[in-house]
Order: sequence, then structure tokens, then C-alpha cells
Amino acid sequence: MKKRLPIIVFTAVLLCACNEHWVTDLGPFIKDATVRLEIDGERTFVYDAADCQLAFNAQRMEFRAHTDTMLDYFILDADSIPSKVGDKVNASISWSSPSGEKSRTNITLYTKRIQGDIIWLCDQGYKNAVVVRVLE
Repeated sequence: MKKRLPIIVFTAVLLCACNEHWVTDLGPFIKDATVRLEIDGERTFVYDAADCQLAFNAQRMEFRAHTDTMLDYFILDADSIPSKVGDKVNASISWSSPSGEKSRTNITLYTKRIQGDIIWLCDQGYKNAVVVRVLE
């Protein structure tokens, strides 16, 4: 048993350390109002006003962000537009990557913060996180 204890402890520490890098850290996430998409804890797309554009379609409940060249983008298709913290949104996300378009469907996102026209959404496991802007 004494020989197994260090192995068990090492494995537990390793699993905890690895798990940290695959999720979004909610504290910094809700403090930054930059429109962006985070997948598995990595910033997949970050909006920059100098070379990006935003689009919002209220009828289709669709948020889009893309570069001026339209090579890099993300699209969030939602079943509703949240109006308060805690609201649930069923959604699909698609985004560009070096290996082509990727997507995740049937995701339940929870509203973590709303400030003006900016909405912070994140799934329960913090694997999918997105900041969108409602354009009027």
C-alpha cells in the first residue's frame, strides 16, 4: 500500500493539473467584455474592431463575428436571447480553425453576466464559453 500511495497522489495531481487547461476560468472570463469564443479553455476567436465585424440577427437568434477577410469567424445559433443572469440558452456553435470548420451542437449555455448589449455565456462544464453583443 505504501508503494501505491505516491503513484495515486501523482496521478491525482496530474489529472487536476490537466483538467485546468481544458476549461475556461470563469473569474477572468466575466471581467473581459471582448467579444470572443473560448473552446476547451482556449481563445478560439477574439474580436478586434480594427479588422473584424459583428453581426446579429434577432429573428434567427444568431450572433456572428468574423475578420474582414471572413477567413476566421464564429457563429452562435441560439434558441432564445437571454434577458437575465441564469437564463439557459440551447445553442450550436461553429467556428473556423486551421484544420477547417468545427462545430458543437445541442449545447446548453448559461448566462453568466449581462451588461448593456454584451452577454457572457458558458456551459456547465466551462468547456464552451462565448461573449456576444446584441446589435440593435
